[in-house]
Amino acid sequence: MDKGEFPKLQSYHVIFLVQNIMAGEGILALPHLMSGVGYNEWWVPFILGIIAQLTLFPMYWLCIRYPQKNLFEISEILLGKVLGKAFNLLFVLYAVFSISSICQSYIRLVQSVTLTEETITFPLLCLFAVMVYIAMGGIKSVARFCILAFFFTAWMIVYLKWGFTKGEISHIFPLVTTTFPKLIKAVDNSYATMFGYELLLVFFPYIVNQRKALKHASIGLWINVLIYVLVTFSSVMYFSEWQLRQLIYPVLNLYKAVELSFLERIENFGITLWVFLILSTAAAYLWMAKKGVDSVISKKRTWHLFLCAIVSYETIIALTSTKIESAVYDKWSVLAGYVMILYPILLLGVHALRRHRVQS
Repeated sequence: MDKGEFPKLQSYHVIFLVQNIMAGEGILALPHLMSGVGYNEWWVPFILGIIAQLTLFPMYWLCIRYPQKNLFEISEILLGKVLGKAFNLLFVLYAVFSISSICQSYIRLVQSVTLTEETITFPLLCLFAVMVYIAMGGIKSVARFCILAFFFTAWMIVYLKWGFTKGEISHIFPLVTTTFPKLIKAVDNSYATMFGYELLLVFFPYIVNQRKALKHASIGLWINVLIYVLVTFSSVMYFSEWQLRQLIYPVLNLYKAVELSFLERIENFGITLWVFLILSTAAAYLWMAKKGVDSVISKKRTWHLFLCAIVSYETIIALTSTKIESAVYDKWSVLAGYVMILYPILLLGVHALRRHRVQS
């Protein structure tokens, strides 16, 4: 397995890493998360993409100034050991909780649809075992799995055509009939589905052609935005506003409209294939968490990877209260994600200030 500390990610690796880490499980619930704006939700992904693109620029500008350092190392250089490690610990927790949130949501979905009489223990162990195996191979192993996951799942977009053919085209008109507060709330509710591109801050030192990393990351980002637009557009045409608000996973219900002579219950088939996207996202965050622990402890050890996986697994098992789950996964984890996305702006400011003092 390729674990060396040297540039190994080609342009296509960067594209598929960004795209697949962002995809994850959120796309299944995306139309429901945006339902506050009604039939206007199909163009909201463009707003998400613009915000993500704008926040991608500071990440690239920071990384290109420290091409051989990841976020955790840059943090300690600019903020000092104590404050830098404090932020690094926050990002480690963010990665661990993100793994828990992704895996817990997917396993609960599988349990409710296909394994209604089974506990989540064994499927969850199997999911974590494969995830650890992928992450142990390093970031290039994760990137290769992301490529595999894309080609295993991207073709399912074809089944959205049943939403277009059976839906009402009139639902998309007029284009803007919502209020600004509702739009802001829809963006806030759904922006967590864009999380993943911030891992560029961690795997940037492994990119071979770093000068073009912004271009390649942007391609991956907008591929995902295009997929989001197709999903929400089809959902808006097929469902009523009431259905979009009530159905937690509208995409699965949309797949029930698919009529194939050789296959029934296409949504079960889709859930099974979706595990590839879940694994690619979770493995990337597990690799990030391991790198964060390496930085906090100031030692590189393989068992840090297992430690992060165990903590994430135990978090899922321990959080039995719905209120606590909501607080950890939907509030604290999302807030930490916003901090990580905006964090490069702070570091760029510190970098500029220190550079000015040195010149003076």
